[in-house]
Formats: sequence, structure tokens, C-alpha cells
Amino acid sequence: MNGSRLKYRVEVLGDRGGIERYGPFNEQRAREFFEVEESLGGTARIVRLEEDGLRETWRVVTECGDWGGVPRAEAPPSQ
Repeated sequence: MNGSRLKYRVEVLGDRGGIERYGPFNEQRAREFFEVEESLGGTARIVRLEEDGLRETWRVVTECGDWGGVPRAEAPPSQ
């Protein structure tokens, strides 16, 4: 599978306020995973990796549930 197409992940807000991250996925797989969480009444969001030269950031595509004061998205871990 082409790794360059795997630019999405699904973040799920856990019971204790921690964020569980799943992926990387392609867009279709991320939406399928998200729809399952949404149907269960979970708090989830899809984020997409965007590259601007050497800088990489995660942007929220869609979300469900109450994220409250949880950050909108964060930079990927340093490699």
C-alpha cells in the first residue's frame, strides 16, 4: 500500500480524558472507523496530516461528541 495516501487518523476521547489515536488510514478507512465510533455515541474526530514544506501539522476534518477544552489537533511526534 502506498504510504503517501495514509494521511488520516482517528482520535477517540477516552473515559479519563486521554486521546487514543488510530491509524494511519486512507480517507475511506478513516471515515468508516469514525462512523462506527459516531454510531456508538463516542467522541471522535478525523484529522488529516498536512505538509507545508518541512512543516507537518494535523488538521481536524470532522468530529462528533463533546471535545470541550481538548486541543483541536496537535503536531505529530518527532521522528
